[in-house]
Amino acid sequence: MTLLITVVTSLCAGFLNSISGVFQRKGSGKLKPNELYKKNIILKTSKNSTWQIGVVAEALAAVLEVVALYFGSLIIVEPLLMTNLIFLMAILQRKYNIAISPIEWTGAIAIGLGVSLFLIVSKPKPGIPSYGLIWLAPTIIVATLITLGAIITRRLKQPERRGAAGAITAGLSLGLTAALTRLAMVELHNGIYIFFTHWPIYALISSAVVSVIAIQVGYASGPLKITQPVLEVVSPVVSILIVLLVFRNSISLTPLSIALESVSFIVAASGVVILGSSSRLTEAETQTSLYVN
Repeated sequence: MTLLITVVTSLCAGFLNSISGVFQRKGSGKLKPNELYKKNIILKTSKNSTWQIGVVAEALAAVLEVVALYFGSLIIVEPLLMTNLIFLMAILQRKYNIAISPIEWTGAIAIGLGVSLFLIVSKPKPGIPSYGLIWLAPTIIVATLITLGAIITRRLKQPERRGAAGAITAGLSLGLTAALTRLAMVELHNGIYIFFTHWPIYALISSAVVSVIAIQVGYASGPLKITQPVLEVVSPVVSILIVLLVFRNSISLTPLSIALESVSFIVAASGVVILGSSSRLTEAETQTSLYVN
């Protein structure tokens, strides 16, 4: 039953993320490089009703992801979230009634096959969490990369490169937040008192605040066909690597398993890039009435 809840809530979160990305990118408009990462970026974009719809969708997706991480392993949840572009393609096909192209079918199938094979081969388990100094190294590394990413994003002038840098930065932040969410949910299983008196929940809150800003900057940095796929690939990579380090016995790590897991993830990531590069996504970004019949 817990596996079913994990799968369903993860897929629903992916569906909402597919809506969120388009609306937030549309609503954030085109910001100048020197406007990125400023304190008022959220205040500036929050007045846009399109952006507000995207934020509501993202908030609901975040709640569903928390539920999924309460009941199941992050290594199940994160790959399933990569399916959001499949949902987006389905929505756009219904909206514009344009046949899905062979290349888009290829991308969708690659995501489905890659995610399925990864979950079958890895045999993910909740794992045994660590709480000590082992968290210090990945946190410092990710925080350093986020800082460097923010600096680079503001300095890049070319929209595609700036979008990629902004999305990588957001993906790093989301990956760390997802790992901390899973750790906090393990604490919640142990009781409310432990949940509020141990450090994971407060580290999660801090990371979540950074993630909110990083996501807005990521979407505002460049075109959606760049930011969306990059974000969808970087976030699970970072979170899974952290979990493998701090959650023992999380997945099968035999040489054959590692090889198949790597191949399956590459296949899924390739599908994300293929769908993310679709002209249909560019069309969605420019339409104001995307989901209005």
